[in-house]
Amino acid sequence: MPLVEFSWRHVADILILTVLLYQGYVLLIGSRAWNVFRGLAALALLWFFANQFRFEATSWLFNRVAPAAFVAVVVVFQPELRAALERVGRGRRGRVRSGDPVQEIMVAVRELATQRRGAIIALERQTPLTEFAQSAVALGAPVSAALLQTIFDSKGPLHDGAVIVRDDTVVCAGAIFPLSDKNEGWSVRHGTRHRAALGLSEVSDALVIVVSEERGTVSVAQNALLKSDLAPADVLKALREVYTE
Repeated sequence: MPLVEFSWRHVADILILTVLLYQGYVLLIGSRAWNVFRGLAALALLWFFANQFRFEATSWLFNRVAPAAFVAVVVVFQPELRAALERVGRGRRGRVRSGDPVQEIMVAVRELATQRRGAIIALERQTPLTEFAQSAVALGAPVSAALLQTIFDSKGPLHDGAVIVRDDTVVCAGAIFPLSDKNEGWSVRHGTRHRAALGLSEVSDALVIVVSEERGTVSVAQNALLKSDLAPADVLKALREVYTE
């Protein structure tokens, strides 16, 4: 069998597919659709092995369900697909870089604690928090102590919600997190903000900082564990760990 001549068209074809696959990955990785996509990939792999090893019942089931499942995925994730296409259409824009996010957050937390202004700040890590940001007020502003203090100093609706920070950007404000139903070891000193922080840490790997409005103390929730009344050095250490990953 003669070898196929490798020309510039093949190189261009490979580059186009590589760019498309990479852009698809970038669009998915920041949304709640990513976990669903991984589940679908696992099912597709199972379908492949079922066909390879001639598992007739399994193959028959997949062949009947696949068309309807594809339509269902498109319908369920229509908002994410639309947002992805909008991002492609807008192209990339230059980002305004903030100062050191760690220092900006620490300054804000210290001031809010001193003034006894309740606050909850979630730092996104590997688990996307897009699901919680969708119902909040989008900001997309660089992290700054002034912005964080302004959000939680006000008496408006954003004061009672949470701020989500991704890298050096304040993604949104006024986010609502699921409340933890944990009762063991719970204290009357812990209010709704602490339950929301712990609740988010139970369903994600986010680092959540809470400032108590009643006591002016700072707590941190991470990996389904709430550490209360932390010293500034401990809060700073937790922030450094997030930004040095």
